[in-house]
Amino acid sequence: MGWLSLRSRLNGSSPHVTSFKPSTEHVEQIKHAEHFEHAEHVEEIHLEYPIQDSSIPDSDLPYIPAAVVRDQKSSLLQGQGRVWIVVDTVIYDCTQFIDEHPGGETVIRSFVGEDCSWQFWRFHDKAIMEQWGRPLRVGRTEGIRNRFKEMPKYFGPSRSR
Repeated sequence: MGWLSLRSRLNGSSPHVTSFKPSTEHVEQIKHAEHFEHAEHVEEIHLEYPIQDSSIPDSDLPYIPAAVVRDQKSSLLQGQGRVWIVVDTVIYDCTQFIDEHPGGETVIRSFVGEDCSWQFWRFHDKAIMEQWGRPLRVGRTEGIRNRFKEMPKYFGPSRSR
């Protein structure tokens, strides 16, 4: 499978620069042996931690160590892995949902392997979680922290006036 790569003609590949404009070229994606081993590892993770039935209570979901959850981010950066996010210690596999997310995929990708609880609850309510999130649960975890400090919520008139 190939993909297009944007390359500058100033990268030293040609001794005679004819243009400063970027150009595109077809580049084949070649996987090395270590990538195949990694792909098998990712498939093992997917088989070991499948999406759980919606009827299972959160407390009965399988426990997944925090290190396995965090590893999804580096795996995804290498072109493998699952799009796992954590909301209130529950792990959601958004791999298939990410393209359907009304807020775009960027917001979900920015929290892969991390906790995004307070950000999630700022934009979603319990009904949204029941309808869209519950069918994406793979497990529960502990020790995953949100890297952002929650901003205070202000209601009513500003006190600075």
